[in-house]
Amino acid sequence: MATTALQLPVDIPWKRLCVSEDMLDKQVCDREFPMRWRSSLAVFSYEPPEDVQAYEGMTVSYLKVVCSITGYQPDPEEVGVKDRKIYTTWSDPTVIENYTDVVNRYYGCYGAIVQVTIGPSPGDQSDDYDWSSSPYFADFEPKKRELYELVSETGEMMSRSLENVNVRKGTTTTDSHEVLDIFGGVNIAGEVAGTGGGVGVSGQWGTKDISQSEYTNLRTTDQAREMRETFSHTTQLTQMYHQLDGYHIGTNRAVFFLLPRPNVVQTETGFVNGPRELEGIQEFFLVVMRPKTTSPPCVEAWLETSHIASVPIFHYQTDTRPLTLHVEKKAEDTGGSLGNDSSTTHAENAETFNPPDGWEIDVERSGGYRIDSISGDRIEAARVASVQPDHVTAYGKVSAWFEDGPWGSLGNVSHDGLLDMVITVYIRKKKPDVSGYTKTLYLTGRGVCCCDQRDYGINSDSVVWEKPLRELPADVPVGQAQSMTVKNANQLRHIIGDYLRRSLNDPARYPAGAVGFADTDIVGGLLSQLVRRPEHPDNQPVTALRNLPDAVRELLRRAAGRVSRGRVLTMSLDEISDRFDLDLDGTLALRRSVVGVAGPDPERGHRYDPPPSIPDLIGRPLADARRTLAGQGMSSGAVEMIDSPRPEGTVLAQYPAPGLYRGDTPSIDLVVSSGLSVVLPETVGRSQGEAVEDLRRAGVTEDPVIILHRTTDEPAGTVLSMIPAAGAAITPGGEIVLVIGASDEESVTAPSDS
Repeated sequence: MATTALQLPVDIPWKRLCVSEDMLDKQVCDREFPMRWRSSLAVFSYEPPEDVQAYEGMTVSYLKVVCSITGYQPDPEEVGVKDRKIYTTWSDPTVIENYTDVVNRYYGCYGAIVQVTIGPSPGDQSDDYDWSSSPYFADFEPKKRELYELVSETGEMMSRSLENVNVRKGTTTTDSHEVLDIFGGVNIAGEVAGTGGGVGVSGQWGTKDISQSEYTNLRTTDQAREMRETFSHTTQLTQMYHQLDGYHIGTNRAVFFLLPRPNVVQTETGFVNGPRELEGIQEFFLVVMRPKTTSPPCVEAWLETSHIASVPIFHYQTDTRPLTLHVEKKAEDTGGSLGNDSSTTHAENAETFNPPDGWEIDVERSGGYRIDSISGDRIEAARVASVQPDHVTAYGKVSAWFEDGPWGSLGNVSHDGLLDMVITVYIRKKKPDVSGYTKTLYLTGRGVCCCDQRDYGINSDSVVWEKPLRELPADVPVGQAQSMTVKNANQLRHIIGDYLRRSLNDPARYPAGAVGFADTDIVGGLLSQLVRRPEHPDNQPVTALRNLPDAVRELLRRAAGRVSRGRVLTMSLDEISDRFDLDLDGTLALRRSVVGVAGPDPERGHRYDPPPSIPDLIGRPLADARRTLAGQGMSSGAVEMIDSPRPEGTVLAQYPAPGLYRGDTPSIDLVVSSGLSVVLPETVGRSQGEAVEDLRRAGVTEDPVIILHRTTDEPAGTVLSMIPAAGAAITPGGEIVLVIGASDEESVTAPSDS
């Protein structure tokens, strides 16, 4: 049970100075209301009349700071959900589903820090202002709230709770009237309510008065403990936990540190749904002293609440499948004449693997495949010709060489072609599984500033700090009705308190009022797991994103022109700023663009229209692909031709990949096949030099393989045969063998078997 040391004084006619303006409903009866789950602040003041002021030359006044502490829920408009902006930004349903799940959650409050500062009004300040005579806090309540809980075998618990706070005649010293109670099996937290103070806690079994001087000894006396043990009917275990601490009396600032009460260990096997949450109204009463010659001071109140975001860690289930390719060609005697009938014939084949339904090629893993073995004879080509999310294609080609012997059929030699290629294809499920959770503690802040009867408040919530909770196991999310042991829950409570204290001086804090929930590393880390794949349709270059400010786009083009959306999502806000030399506004503009919440909302009539999509051009002729793009208002960009046996101009790859596109109208880069675009000229009977020149003119890009063959029928240096033969169509980089006549003095090279 919570123990509150002091309460607000009674019968004070409070006057409100300022309030969190975003919590005001400025248009009544329109059935629309401000955000329900946001914390807020209000500051009240009272200055006793002059006839009760007891200190010569000083004025005593009172402040009441009221904190409405609750959980946090992001603004639907800020995170792009209200008008379906996010639905017109992402194409992958898995991305949209997980994003909306994270931004629509209610994040409970697990701790809070309240800071109250007073200072001279602008009219009382000057360059040589004497801060030693500035306003200061002479006292405040509560200073400390502790938990004393006695647990008996019957489940009865003893608690202490504050009921009244009074201010003595001296006007700067407070008294409290505390009620001790025994309540069977229930934990009751003290709640301060009403402008005059008072706690509505039902209690009996005696009272205790605590003055400021007696506050340092908050433990119950032995007599009180005896009374507790008497009414508990058994031996008790006393456990004390801090719930609230106040700091800096005598200065112009007060700091209050709040943690929820812990779960009490009743059984060794007890389970709870995590640490308790802070919810409700917390009021602070502060006594202010200032010189009589000065005006009422300015007051600033700042409230930070801590929350835990559990973001899933996605794991794509993976597997492997075999892909085999077999190509075979027997050498053939295609001649029959009395001359040299040596010849080469070819065979080629292609095999394609398509993943099962719900699976795709895992191109992130070594490109999607591994070649395990290639074996055979006279192999001209053995490669993976195409890899896309929906297929892997292997291609192979062999040649067979028939060598006509000089003594008829008895001297003939056959060299058969053979290829066996074994490939392991990597596949993974299209939809990831959840293997754990990344837990991040983040703080949201809001404040009010009352000065000269005006409100200078930072009224809207913003995220001011975030840090991963690395001490927690990854298998259980926090705040999602997942059970954990009481010990672990209380340990988490201690960790939260430690992180809260560390946050105050962390240089990585965000400026107040600048960073929204959609801008955080929490959201960036979630999306990057799903998007950062080369083939993902939403992983386009950030310079192609719509709604990116032109100045930021130009900086990115100079710094990293093709940096992808998924890569930027992996970066923290600090890294984005440093890597691209951006100020805070530019950093947030880039983050909001890659998250998809930048720019105007979609027009009402087009919120459900499917966005333009990039057609699948793979396998189409280049001319057909260009016509298709033009018909959809797109154009082809760079066209790269690579050596491939597929028909000339066949589209082998495209970037961006097929799928919905959420940026500006894209230009599609294409990779096309060279095809069997070279028809070999007749070279037999020509000299070696003439034959090479003829091949170059025909479009061959590689030097032919030269094989010398002893003969007396043709002059040395004459082409006896060509493999492939004249009239054959090959790729520009295809292999060509020229058999050149050699004299008896020249060494003879046998045709290669590999």
